[in-house]
Amino acid sequence: MLLSNIRMSDKTEEQGATESLSEQTHYIFAGVYALLTFIAFSLNTLVLVTFISDRSLRTPSNKLILSMAVGDWLHAVLAYPFGIVANVSKDWRSNNASCLWYAFITAFLSFGVILHHATFAIERAAVIKYSITLVIVERKLRLVIIGLWMFALLWSTFPLAGWSAYAPEGAGLLCSIRWQSSDPGNIAFIACIFSFFFVAPIVTMATAYYSIYHTVKKISQNAHDLWGENAAPTLEAVQAESKTSRMAFIMSFCFIFAWTPYAMVSLYAVIRVPKPLISPLVTSLPAIFAKTAACYNPIIYFLLFKKFRVSLRKALRPLALCGRFTKRDAYDVKIVLDAALTVSDKDGSKD
Repeated sequence: MLLSNIRMSDKTEEQGATESLSEQTHYIFAGVYALLTFIAFSLNTLVLVTFISDRSLRTPSNKLILSMAVGDWLHAVLAYPFGIVANVSKDWRSNNASCLWYAFITAFLSFGVILHHATFAIERAAVIKYSITLVIVERKLRLVIIGLWMFALLWSTFPLAGWSAYAPEGAGLLCSIRWQSSDPGNIAFIACIFSFFFVAPIVTMATAYYSIYHTVKKISQNAHDLWGENAAPTLEAVQAESKTSRMAFIMSFCFIFAWTPYAMVSLYAVIRVPKPLISPLVTSLPAIFAKTAACYNPIIYFLLFKKFRVSLRKALRPLALCGRFTKRDAYDVKIVLDAALTVSDKDGSKD
């Protein structure tokens, strides 16, 4: 019954499924998915290993980072491999269940991670502006994280229940929400998706980071008034302002950079139903590009911080030591075996 939600037979809604791409293009996309799978899995695995090995990293805001890393890791494990298979086989229509699973898990994890971005911005703004709320945030954050994933699960389940649907998009290389439809219910669902998981997060992040910038700038000005322009406290405050502004810009820019092309193409598909002017290949490119978010999220939220890099080196140090000991132990074992064989030969000769 769930499979009936994939409306593959409607040619006006699934224009891309009727237009084929070259075999070389399919294999190129499969290679891109394979590369994304390797990078996202490797980077997010490093994040998870470091958090597991270093309990001091599990601060309230870092728990949000950990939750995002789990989402990106699951994306690399549960979704991207299906993109490889679909492009190698050159069509989703031979396996409707795979299309349904890919679209659902991609929507669920993407929705959840996007909400985490906005929540992270709110948490940072609250802690910087009202440091006394840190205890309150720490107590409630676990429930907030669960609520974010449950909200994402709710909206990713609606297409399975009949409100809109999951279907192939573009050239049939990917599966996602059914964008090309003139049905009022489907248009209402898409409007909600854009509001909750694109417009609202962007507005939230912009507001939160502006608040952070304004607060830190005020602190810097106060330090300047108290200690002078070249005093150490003033310089530290200015450096903190620059760092916060830079991180705010990187986080906001990368979020918009990854998802805006896909959001704009999808919105255009809704407006231009039933005859979009964009080719199926062009509609597929932004969808694949949006998947790169799982690769650079670990870099932004993890590898750019010195404390995490130090923890990562500590977590990987036993592996390096293990490699050294293994070589030494192998040499020692060889000497012991040679000695044992020599003694055995001597005993044999005596007998």
